[in-house]
Amino acid sequence: MQHAHLSQEVESRVQIGDTFFEPISWHLATKVLGILCCGLFFGIVGLQIFFSKFQGKIQAELDWRRKHGQAELRDARKHAVEVTLDPETAHPQLCVSNLKTVTERKAPQDVPHSEKRFTRKSVVASQSFQAGKHYWEVDGGHNKRWRVGVCRDDVDRRKEYVTLSPDHGYWVLRLNGEHLYFTLNPRFISVFPRTPPTKIGVFLDYECGTISFFNINDQSLIYTLTCRFEGLLRPYIEYPSYNEQNGTPIVICPVTQESEREASWQRASTIPETSNSESSSQATTPFLPRGDV
Repeated sequence: MQHAHLSQEVESRVQIGDTFFEPISWHLATKVLGILCCGLFFGIVGLQIFFSKFQGKIQAELDWRRKHGQAELRDARKHAVEVTLDPETAHPQLCVSNLKTVTERKAPQDVPHSEKRFTRKSVVASQSFQAGKHYWEVDGGHNKRWRVGVCRDDVDRRKEYVTLSPDHGYWVLRLNGEHLYFTLNPRFISVFPRTPPTKIGVFLDYECGTISFFNINDQSLIYTLTCRFEGLLRPYIEYPSYNEQNGTPIVICPVTQESEREASWQRASTIPETSNSESSSQATTPFLPRGDV
C-alpha cells in the first residue's frame, strides 16, 4: 500500500492458522445424511397414508353417488310417459320415422311449410308438460354430437343459431365431440360421466323445478339442472350439422322396468319371511332425497 503524502509503501499481511478451516468428520456427515434419509422416508410414508385415505374418501363418495343415482333412476322410471316426435316441427334435413326415430339427410326434404318447424337441425315432441313428473329415454347411438332435453314451447324456432341455455328456454345435455359432455345453467358446466352414455334418461319434475339426466349404460345420475319453469315444456332433440361423426339415428326408446324388477327382487330376497303384509311393506325401499349435484 502506498501512502499519498509520505510517498511510502506500507505492506500488511494476514496470517491464517492451519486450524481455521477444520475438515468435517465423516462421523458427523454420516449422522446428517442419516437424519435426512429418515426424514425423507417418513415423509414418503406420510404422503402415502394421506393419499390412501384421500382415495378411500373419494371412492366412498363415488359409491354413494352411484347408489344414490340408481335410487333416483328407479324412482324416475315410475313416471315414464309416452313420447312421440312431431314431424311438423322437424328441420327439412331431419327425417322422422315411426314418430320415434330421427335421422339426418344430406339434402333437405320437400316438406310443407309450417310455423312450428325449426330452422336448425331440431325436433320436439307432440307432448307438452306444464305440471307433474315425466320421464323418457333417448338412444343417441354412436353419434359424436347430440343435444337432448326440453325446451319451452314458445322458443323462437326461426333462429338458426341460438345458445341452448335456460335464458333462451332450453335445458339440455350436450355431447360435442369425443367425450365432451356439458350443459348450460346459464354458464358452461362440464360433466364427466364415468361411462360414456349412449342412452340418456330425462326426468322432468315441473313443480320442483328440476330436470335430471341419467346415464342408462351404468344407471348413474349425470347432472341435475334446477330452474323455475314457466309455460309449456316439450322434449327436445337436436341433431347437429351433417358430418362423418354422425350417422346413426337418434331414437326415443321404450322405458324398460327390467332393472327395477331385478332390484326389487334382490331387496325382497334379503328380507326374512314373516307375514305377507310385512314382507310387502319391508320390500319397499324409500326414494332417496335429491341432494345438490
